[in-house]
Amino acid sequence: MTIHQFVPVLLPHDAVGNCARELHKRLSVTQPTTRIYVEDIKRSDPELATPVTEMRLRPDDVVIYHYANFSALAPTILAQGQTILYYHNITPEEYFVAWDADTAIAQRRARQQLERLVHQAIGCLSVSAFNANELHRYGAPTVATVGLFAHYDQLLSEPTTQRLERLKRSWQHRGEPTDWLFVGRLVPNKAQEDLLAAFALYRTITGEDSSLTLIGRPFQADYLHGLRTLASELGISHRVHLLTGGLRARYLADHYRGARLFVSASLHEGFGAPLLEAMSLGLPVVAVNSSAIGETVGDAGLLVPPRDPLAIAAAAQMASSDPLRGQLVANGYRRVADYDNDAVWERFAPALSQLTRTKVI
Repeated sequence: MTIHQFVPVLLPHDAVGNCARELHKRLSVTQPTTRIYVEDIKRSDPELATPVTEMRLRPDDVVIYHYANFSALAPTILAQGQTILYYHNITPEEYFVAWDADTAIAQRRARQQLERLVHQAIGCLSVSAFNANELHRYGAPTVATVGLFAHYDQLLSEPTTQRLERLKRSWQHRGEPTDWLFVGRLVPNKAQEDLLAAFALYRTITGEDSSLTLIGRPFQADYLHGLRTLASELGISHRVHLLTGGLRARYLADHYRGARLFVSASLHEGFGAPLLEAMSLGLPVVAVNSSAIGETVGDAGLLVPPRDPLAIAAAAQMASSDPLRGQLVANGYRRVADYDNDAVWERFAPALSQLTRTKVI
């Protein structure tokens, strides 16, 4: 038996792609012929990706199917061998209806496909208990919550650049205020409009000349335009920085190092990897308590109700002040240790062994 993986596209700097890469590295120790099969070979990592058209499975082979979106090839994958569904997340369609009907339809198709796949797979894994509960609602008899393979610690090893020096000079020039950071796609379910409203309130309440940096690719031009328009209407455009073109890891690390607080108004997350990235670099967290966010944040941040910018602003003021700030930072370092790759593997390997009835480690 050989354990392989399938992911529609193996992208760089992508949570699902990073997870597949780390799992490949660990499986390769005992299974040197393991492969990552992909549907979209042109956009995938050429060093690790194998076109799914070359997939030839033996009857006892197993495929770990990373599920995060619809794939027309799903029936073909499941027909070739034993499949384990590793569920990352699918954002519900209602977040997209007002913005893009095609995206909403695609999300609905993905959920309909997921509901079928849980009955065809030999077992299911999930990155969070929140997602595991969703699989149970679709009828999955057993689900192992294992977490997400990632590299939160890698940002720590990135060298600093002149960007960090510029951020520090600006921070000092403005009186050393609490600068906010958000990292993640600019997309309706992450509710960046609530973040802008909260930031405007925070500046009014505290009188600080703080800045807010949003780092992420926009899912749609109209949504990005709407965020820029709102920032202008709130009178905070001069202190809101939208970095939408993609950043090299060293520059991303500098923005984490240069901020004082990580803030998220997101309404739906299957896990929330940037929350742990922020913790690994010593940032306290303020986040909306929804979906899997509370599960990921634990005691390393302050959780607030959804759609409440004033609560976010008040929590940001609390989290940025000592001694609470110091306690949240210390809790964050411990939280990251609970989710490092060795810890995830300690949960993943026994679950995989049980599903395949073969010792993996």
